[in-house]
This record gives sequence, C-alpha cells and structure tokens, in this order.
Amino acid sequence: RVSHGLGGSGKGRGDAMSEEIQYLHDELEGITKELEKSIKELGKKKMKPDAKAEKIAAVQDRIQRAKDIYSNFRVELRDVLKEKGRIAYTEWEEKGHAHHKSINKFTKDVETLQQKLEDEEEKAKAGGGPKDKKDVNTWKGSEIIAEAKKVQDQSGASLARTQKIVESCETIGTETNIALRNQTEQMKNTNADIVGVDMRLNRADKVIRDIARRLATDKLILCLVIILIVAIVGVIVASSTNAFGSGSEGGEDDPIDCSLDITQTTRECRAKREAEAQARAEAAGVSV
Repeated sequence: RVSHGLGGSGKGRGDAMSEEIQYLHDELEGITKELEKSIKELGKKKMKPDAKAEKIAAVQDRIQRAKDIYSNFRVELRDVLKEKGRIAYTEWEEKGHAHHKSINKFTKDVETLQQKLEDEEEKAKAGGGPKDKKDVNTWKGSEIIAEAKKVQDQSGASLARTQKIVESCETIGTETNIALRNQTEQMKNTNADIVGVDMRLNRADKVIRDIARRLATDKLILCLVIILIVAIVGVIVASSTNAFGSGSEGGEDDPIDCSLDITQTTRECRAKREAEAQARAEAAGVSV
C-alpha cells in the first residue's frame, strides 16, 4: 500500500485517502484483466500437463494477490465513509462488490480447471507403474500445484517475518527520534542555564570591580586625611616653637608663652625657668 504522511489538513488527508483507494481500484482492474486473459488461455489452448499446472499455479498466485489488495480496499473504504461521506462510500462500495464477485468467479474457474487437469492425468496414467516421487515429470498436476502453494506459503511467511522486522525497526526509529528530541530540549535548557550563569558572573565581576574602585577611592581619601592631619599638627608645633621665626618691627623675636605644656621643653622656656630660679636663689641669699 502507498503510505501517506500524518500531517496536513483534513482536505489533504481526504485527497490522500482518495488517491490510495483509487490506486487499489486500478490495480484490481489490472489484475482482473490479466486473470481473464490467463483463464481463457487455459481453457482454449492445448498445453502439456506440467506447463498447464505451472500456469494454474501462477493464476492462483495472482488471485491471492487480488484478495490481498481487496482486503486493503475494504480498509480504505472505511476511511472513505469517515472522510468523504455516505455518497462516496456507496460509489466505492459498489466497485468493491464488483471486484469481490470477479475474484470469486476466478477462484471457481481455476478450481474447475485444476480438477479437470487432475482427471485428465488420472486417465492418462491409469494402469501405469509406480511413479518416482523425486521425479517432477511423474507428478500429478495437483501435486505440482500443492508444491507450488507450499513454496508460496513459505514465501508469504518469510515476507510476514520481514514485515515484522521492518515494523520493529520503524518502532525503534520512532523511539530514537523521540529520545533525540528530548535530549535536544535538555541541551537547549542546559545552554539557557549556562547563559544565565554567565550573565550572573559578568554582573558579579562588575560589582567586584566597583567595590575595588570604591576601596581605592577610600584609601586615597584616608591618605589625604592623614596627610592633612599631619600637616595641621606640624603647623601647630611649628607655630608653638616659633620655628618659622617671624620677627617684630624692632628686630626682636615674639615672646614665647611658656605656660603651655608644648613649650615647656623649648630652649627659651628652659632658660627663662633657670633665670627665674637663679633670681629666686639670689633673693633668698640677700634676705639671709
């Protein structure tokens, strides 16, 4: 049978179904004409028993092929009823009945020809000696036909096994396709997760750089503050010790305030304290 895809609209499925049943109808008509011609030849021509038996076996094979096609025709006929409606179904059903009638007629004609061949062989070999079963030339037409049918049945069984293997391979292929689709979806999801992680890493790196810049800025500010504090302290100390030596108009230095703790260790304050101590000592000696 001709296989069609599963996708498409309802109209597409209907057209595909119509093409299928039309194909089966045409094939049955071709086999019908072929069988009519072959059966006429068997009924008119004078043939040797062996050749006639082979011809009958070939005709039976074609009849079996017609029966198989007719079975598929009946299956497609159910689809016609679903897709095309009752009118189209009735039209194709009539054609199917005609094919079925022709197949039954051919079957009966072949059975009649086969029985006639067997009767002729029985008459021809009446009173003959024992036959050799290994010698095909001594076989009856029925035996030749039976052997041909046996070979045909074996071929049919082999074809059935092959069909099962093909169906199994198709099932495996379908399951593999589903597994591949699932793995593809998983890979897409994994890739999306990786992209998300990469974006988060980029944001984290940016945050770290911002923090590093802020730390550098804070360190710079801290250094500037320390330098400023040291400068202020230095200025205070220098001012207290008169390190810059700012003079008065008379050329004398400004007096140092020795009452401050920070100026107690200066030379001027020590000299002043020594002078005051010496003055007190002298004053104490005079009073004595």
